[in-house]
Amino acid sequence: MELKLDERLLDDADALAAADPGGMLRSIAGSGAQVREAATFAAEADVEALGDERPRAIVLSAVGSSAAACEVLRALLADDVPLPLVEASGPALPRWVGPLDLVIAVSRSGTASPTLDAVAEAGRRGCRVVTIASPRSPLSVLGDRVRGLTLPVDKADRHTRASLWSLAVPLLAVADALGLVAVPPGEFALAADRLDLTAEICRPGSESFVNPAKRLALDLAGNLPVVWGAGALCRVAAKRFARQLHANAKYPALDGGLQEAAHGTVALFDGPFAETPAEDVFHDPFEDPTPKPMPLRVVLMRDAIDSENETDGGLRRAAEYLAGQRAVRTSELLADAGRPIERLAQLIALGDFASVYLGLGLGLDPSPTRSVLEMKERIDSARERRDG
Repeated sequence: MELKLDERLLDDADALAAADPGGMLRSIAGSGAQVREAATFAAEADVEALGDERPRAIVLSAVGSSAAACEVLRALLADDVPLPLVEASGPALPRWVGPLDLVIAVSRSGTASPTLDAVAEAGRRGCRVVTIASPRSPLSVLGDRVRGLTLPVDKADRHTRASLWSLAVPLLAVADALGLVAVPPGEFALAADRLDLTAEICRPGSESFVNPAKRLALDLAGNLPVVWGAGALCRVAAKRFARQLHANAKYPALDGGLQEAAHGTVALFDGPFAETPAEDVFHDPFEDPTPKPMPLRVVLMRDAIDSENETDGGLRRAAEYLAGQRAVRTSELLADAGRPIERLAQLIALGDFASVYLGLGLGLDPSPTRSVLEMKERIDSARERRDG
């Protein structure tokens, strides 16, 4: 089946709004405001007190869209981790976790069962606990019960995947207090400004030829995206973009770091998806109805020119060269200069906007993810039968 993207819809702001009843574009455009509000909440909490007693190790617990906040932290840490940092999605915690360790649980809804189980177990073991969740949610209540520090997130009516910064900012504030990573309040302000600027550039009323997110949506339609990034920031941005394509556009995508791709995924360039057969003017598609595979489209998440080191630059240039040799088209998202959190925020926002524009252009409502909800319901039902 040939995919057709409605290019006229992309350049009609009113039509885009009508096709987006859940307001996903509006939610993404408000990411800068999310950062400012979350930074205010974190400043009002007693986060600095966490630095009084350095934990032996930190355990991060989050699942689903909420886990993206942990990936933001990992991206900013890169390879410079001053103490053990372990991700345990739950319900169980590693056997060695105990009173000397800090468990940080992140769940926007505050209802994720694995995260609740992990916090309950942390309380039984006497761990220090930090919860980041909606006020008065089950996770927030449980955090208070185990005498943890509870950081509230806003109660705006939007999907968790459009609420990344309301979760990531308090987590980064905690990490800053613990000396894990330096993200002072001034950097949150810079990130918020960068998100506002990106939202202005990618706004619905901006025409496709000057709107990088709309241009990328046009590039991807009918192609199989392979999203790569070199370096910690770009790898996380690539993973985020692929996930947003899945959820917002219901569109397949592969992702990964160029370091890993160089040893495996780049082999796709030698397969049928990389082939671009020449058009035969005498070819009758009704005589040969065999469907052709979707051609690859490489999307390179690229760090700012003055921040890309020689290793990462070499990987990127090698990927571009090989793609060109095999007639695989490429697109590039380039971060502007600035602090790491600014650059990451910009790349994430560009991908978020592009995923929504692609979904809308294909005639899909980006907000609902019915299969995901059905999957969760079946898992919960099986859990209830087992526990009952």
